[in-house]
Formats: sequence, structure tokens, C-alpha cells
Amino acid sequence: MFHNFSSHPKTSPSPPAPVRLNKSCSECTRRKVKCDGGHPCSSCTYYKVSHVCNYRQRNKRNAVSRSTLEEVSERLRSRTEILERLFPDGSVDELIGKSRDELLEILRVNSVSKGPSVDLVIRPAEYAEAADDSAQVSENGEPAADRQWDESSRQPPVLPAADDINAINLATDKHRRSYLGVTSISAILRAVFRFCPSAKRRVAEQAKRWSEIPIQPQPQPVPFMSGDLSTHLLKEQRCIDFYFEHIHPIVPMLDEEEFRNSYSLRHRRDPGWLGLLNMVITLGSIASGSDTLHEQYYEQARKFLDLDSFGAGNLESLQALCLLGGLYLHYRNAPNMAYAILGAAHRVAIALGLHRESRHRNTTTSKVQEGTKLSRAETKRRTWWSLFCLDTWASMTLGRPTCGRWEGTTMDTLFPSLLTENDHMAMSLNASLQFCLSCNRIQNRFARLSRLTIAEAVSYDEELQTWYASIPLVLRSPTNSPSRLTIAREFMRNRYLNIRLILMRSLILYLAHSRIQKAQLSAEELQIINTCRTVAGEAIDSIALYWTPNRIHVWNSAWYLFQACMIPLLSIVIEQSRPDPNAESLASARASFVKALETFSEMKPWMRASDRGPDIVAAIYEAITGEAEVAGRTPSQDGDSNFFGWYDEQLTAELDWGSFLMDDDLQGAFFAAQQSEI
Repeated sequence: MFHNFSSHPKTSPSPPAPVRLNKSCSECTRRKVKCDGGHPCSSCTYYKVSHVCNYRQRNKRNAVSRSTLEEVSERLRSRTEILERLFPDGSVDELIGKSRDELLEILRVNSVSKGPSVDLVIRPAEYAEAADDSAQVSENGEPAADRQWDESSRQPPVLPAADDINAINLATDKHRRSYLGVTSISAILRAVFRFCPSAKRRVAEQAKRWSEIPIQPQPQPVPFMSGDLSTHLLKEQRCIDFYFEHIHPIVPMLDEEEFRNSYSLRHRRDPGWLGLLNMVITLGSIASGSDTLHEQYYEQARKFLDLDSFGAGNLESLQALCLLGGLYLHYRNAPNMAYAILGAAHRVAIALGLHRESRHRNTTTSKVQEGTKLSRAETKRRTWWSLFCLDTWASMTLGRPTCGRWEGTTMDTLFPSLLTENDHMAMSLNASLQFCLSCNRIQNRFARLSRLTIAEAVSYDEELQTWYASIPLVLRSPTNSPSRLTIAREFMRNRYLNIRLILMRSLILYLAHSRIQKAQLSAEELQIINTCRTVAGEAIDSIALYWTPNRIHVWNSAWYLFQACMIPLLSIVIEQSRPDPNAESLASARASFVKALETFSEMKPWMRASDRGPDIVAAIYEAITGEAEVAGRTPSQDGDSNFFGWYDEQLTAELDWGSFLMDDDLQGAFFAAQQSEI
């Protein structure tokens, strides 16, 4: 008989044990009342909090193994050793309860007494103190992308989203990112968004709707050299006239008579001259109000300002580079490219010896030859100082090192001379270079790793005010001022007020971080806040009163008006964040801000299609106040204005702005200072 040895049927795996829940819901546990275990329980139903009735899962308790305990103990020992190396003069227990600033001060004392090795330790902390946007970590903790940008000629002449240095229209191209510091617009915009987080969300939503509107196509330029030759020459002559009327007084580095003679005779065909000629016409066409002509002549100029131009250095090619990097590329929203070209132009100028004044005198030449030589020497001086001023102006908000732009120990170029008693061009350049010498020191100070102090800021501000009071009246007052000086005079005033504003608002951002625990600001700090408000109001009033309907002037004035708007905007968000907002302070800030928006609206016909400053400030104001229309003006509906997507891509400051924003005492002190006008 055979037995059937059939295998036993496989038993199905037992279901996992149900997760054990607490017998009482979290709300009953908090209230310390009996819970019946219902969903929701009767107690939560009775107290009308059924929506918060939930049961917390019990976590399995794991016994710590010996190896885990040893690993944690070793980690603790290593961290203790690091702290003991950093603070060798005291025990680690003594450091408990000290603030970050107090710990940094101990490190600084150690670095002075024990040599420079400790300084390597405190550098990252100094970077964190700088309140800038230079960190390499994004706001959500992820590593940020490497900095890069694309401002090449492949881009359209009027970019819909560009100029990361000015924080305008930046979101649609996340690769437009460069180093910026506490002097930048992005630093103060971050502070505004920290005060009012909902503003960023609301503005981003609105900007997204704007981006869905198709960009209006730019008018196509007329082919170069098309039409009658005489008409073409008349256009060039008109552009040259506009250049010398509106742009030359700002940077008077050309000999106007010599330039016009060379153009009329048409005997020069060397690349340096042709590059300069085309750049003069390019900028002159912008001053004339043309939307497209500048693009044609820029393309012509690029043929003579390529890499080969650096291999054949001469004064004309240097002047062309100055106009290209100092003015035109900023107009094209290519500030990083402009910064690089001005750096190269500075090297060319040094290679040409413009940084050293010639001491050689030839007494055997005729009076005509001597006059020509002196005129050429004066042109070289004015070219050197124009380059110096252009580079300084363009770097005001960059927070970058000056790279030896001017060093008195190695450079001795004389200041421009007045060729006649009423040489207003030389007066303008002399005043500008004196201003830029001060700004050069200020920029170099901002580029250092340590923060600017209040005493330094006050000293710089007094120096700037002394300079402005000392310049000729013709450069300060529009009364009896030559028409040629109009734009140069207003440029000078705008830059003067802007650098004072940068000094003060940077300190306000520093104060926001370093004085979190202080209930009362010092008298010096209150004065800084007062001065900042006053200068911003003066800048807005000045631009509103003196701007002229010219594209060059409006381009410059609109940017400085955008800068000045940041202070009343910050004042509004701070005041509205308080539980008891001061109506007088709020009304004052709003009045100043509305005046700026009205000025933007008046400037609109002379602004570029890519100018988004008015849209940015109007959108933030709308998000903060809920007013969809301000002084009859709403954000424009043309083009892509998704300019706030950059916020998450941009680098977050390593400061806890949120803690500052909750400090009612500091906010109260801020606005107590606002109520006292200077």
C-alpha cells in the first residue's frame, strides 16, 4: 500500500499587528479629560473642536546600544575639542548664554592677541554678518547654482527680463546671477518681503498673470545704409549733435572740435576712430529718442571693438570702450558685461600710460605744436578721469572690490584744466571726479569683510555733504545754468543723494540684524534712520521736479527714483506690521511713494520697453496696501514681468530677519525716529 505523502498547504503570512494608538486623543490629553476613543470623541464634540481630534501613534522605544552611545560620546568630545581650540582662554560652560555678537567679539580679541591664524576662523562669520546675498545656499537649504549670466550680443537689444544687479526682471532667467552685497537692491527687497511675507506671494501670482500676456514685438530696424546717402549723413550728424549736447557734458573726454573736423573731412579709416565714431552715434541716437537706430550703429561698432582692438591700443579705441562699458551696455541691461569691459579699459589706459603725468617738456617746438601737444595731454587727462568716474558710478551698488581703480602712490594724473574761464565741461568733470574719489573709498570700505560702523557712515556722509556744498553753483542750481549742463547737473545730484542713501539704508539693514534684543536704539541710530528717510524724500522730490523729457535723462532718473522708493516702501511695511500703526508716519511714507509713482507715470513715454522699476514698486505697494490703483496708475500690461521668481533662486541672507520683524520695541524705535524730520 502506498501512502500519499502530500505536502502541507502553505500558510499565509500573519497580518501585521495593528499600529497601537493612544487611548486618549491628543486634545483630551492636553485638556486632561477622559476620552471615549471615538472619532471624534464625545469630549471634542462637546467642546466643538472635532477638527483637532486625532490620535498619536505610539512609537516603539528602542534601547540605545553601547556602540551608539560610544559614537555619540565621541562626536560630543570632538565638538568640545573644537570649541576649546576656538576659545582656549575659558571653559565651554562659560560660553553658555552668550549672544552671537559676544562670541564673535571673543574671537576677535583672540585673533589680535594670538596672530592671524584665528582670523581664518572668523571670516565665515563676518560673511554672515554682511547682510548680503552672497551665500551659496538657497532659502530652502539647497545648494545654489553657480553664478553665471548671458548678456551677449545674441540677446535682443531690449531684454524683457534682465539686469540682475538692479534686481529688475530677473526671474525668467535664473542664470542671471552675480555677486551682490548689502548695498544692493535685492538686500532691501528681501527685507521688505520678510516684513510682509504675503506680499511676495501676492505679487508673484500677479506677475504670473502678466507673464501670460504676449510680449509686444519691437519695431524692426531699417537696414543699415538704406535710402539716400544724404539722408543717412543727416541722421549721423543729428546723432552727433545730440551726443555733444546731452552726453558729452557727463563724460567730457572727447575734443569736440577735433572730432567734428575728423568726421567732416572723412580722412580717418583706422579701426579705433571708426569704433569711437559708431559709439558716439549709437549713444547720440538714444538721446535723440530713436528706438532702433542705436542697434544698427552698435553692430557697426562691434566690428571695430573686438578682441583685436586690445592688441592695438590707442586713445580713440579706449574712449570707445569707455562709452561702451560705461554707458551703452547698461542701457542694454548688460551690467556684468559692462563691468568686465570697463575693467579691460582700465588696463588699456594704464598700458597707454594715462595713469602717469608726463614731466617731459620740449621747448624747441613751435607755439602751434605746443598748443596741439597741450590739447592732446588735456584729452588724455579727461579720458583717464572719465573712465575713473564711469567705473565708480557703475559700481555704486555692487559691493565689489575697487581693484586699484585709483591709488595715489602709483598714479599721479593731474586734474582736468579749465581751457577757458567758463569751461563748464572741465568744471563738471572736476566736480565728478572729486565726488568719485570719495565714492571710491566708500565702495572699497563696503567690499571689506567687516561691517560698516555708524561712525564711519557719518564721517563719509559729512564728507559728501561738504563736497556738494563746495562745487560751483552752476552745477547745483538750475538757475542761470547752461542748457548743456542740465543732464550732467541732474546726474550729479542723483548720484550724490543715492550714495548717501546707500550708506544709511545699509546701516538700517545691519541694525535690523544686530540689535534684535535691544528695546531702544541709540541717538546715533535714530539719526541714521532719520537721515535715510530725509534723503529718500529729497531724492524723490528732486527727480520729480527736475527730470526732463529726454531718454538719457529719464533712463538715469528712473533708476535712481526706483532706488529712492525702497525707503518709503520699507517704512510702509514696517508701520503696517505694528499692532498700532502711526497714521502720520504712514501717511508721510505713502505721500512720498505716491509722488514717485506719479513721476514714473509722467516719464513713461521716454522710458525703455524693458524698464520695470515702476511695475515692481507699484506691484509691491498694491500687495502691501491692497490698493489696486495708485494715483491713477496701475502696473503696465506689456511684456513679461515675472520678476519675483528670482527670490527663491537668489541667495538667502544668513540673517534671521523673522526674529527682527517680531521685535515691536525696535519697530517702535524705528518709527519714533521717522516722526522727527531733519
